[in-house]
Amino acid sequence: MAALSVLLWVKIIGTFFPVAAPLLILPKSEIDKRSGFEASDIALYRLYGTAILALLVGYTGGYFQVLQGEFPIGVIAMGFVSNAGAFLVMVLTGRATKTPVSAALLGLIALGLALAFLFQDAAMAALW
Repeated sequence: MAALSVLLWVKIIGTFFPVAAPLLILPKSEIDKRSGFEASDIALYRLYGTAILALLVGYTGGYFQVLQGEFPIGVIAMGFVSNAGAFLVMVLTGRATKTPVSAALLGLIALGLALAFLFQDAAMAALW
């Protein structure tokens, strides 16, 4: 298994269960409580959950590309924009101080994807 496939798998699992699934299935009051936000309409949470789910489909495609020995450049670009963008929004809005673990994870995923792009051979090399 390549380092990049591990990174993608961690992103998929680490986002689906704590983020996407709750946004798609929990009641609005529970999402408000967990997130610290308060949307005026449950549809906003459901739309955001659907968008995250779509990103996870992209990451899954990239994971299978890596397993086939192909470097998933499109998935790397998508993931970098998504994670680095979210990290920057959190920092610039002050949200990172309220949820530092989430901000750090987004920043680390973005860094990992940037490093995978810069060192593609290493990212695709088998770990074991």
